[in-house]
Amino acid sequence: METKRYKPLVDKLFLIIFLPIVLLMTALVVILAFFDASAMIVALITFFFVLYFLVSPLCGYVELRAETVFIKYGFFLKKEIPYTRVRAVLRERRFYSYSMMSLKNAFEHVIIKYNSYDDTTVSVVCNDEFARELSERAGLPVREDLI
Repeated sequence: METKRYKPLVDKLFLIIFLPIVLLMTALVVILAFFDASAMIVALITFFFVLYFLVSPLCGYVELRAETVFIKYGFFLKKEIPYTRVRAVLRERRFYSYSMMSLKNAFEHVIIKYNSYDDTTVSVVCNDEFARELSERAGLPVREDLI
């Protein structure tokens, strides 16, 4: 089987929120640089911490490999799930998600249930195609219903 890579779904609302936050944090660091060096260091550390959590989901992806599903959540977090461990693939619509890979998407998610009680949620550009392809590779019936 060939490897397929799916890019994360980036909602326009995420970008509308992301840009002003980065601009405000940059302005805060520059202003604090003129007044107090110790306050600037704290603001700079906070800026990089916030920037990591805002940019990190944009660097994630989901890859369907020959034997496993490889999910990269950001810069450092990754997970590899063998197809033999996948129990169900469900599509859902809700405003929030528990996974870093899905924070930027407003409604469409794919839940991958694996092992006995584990699950992870992802949002990719082609949720329907991804759910269908993953179900076929895992040998599960294709579930087209939304939760």
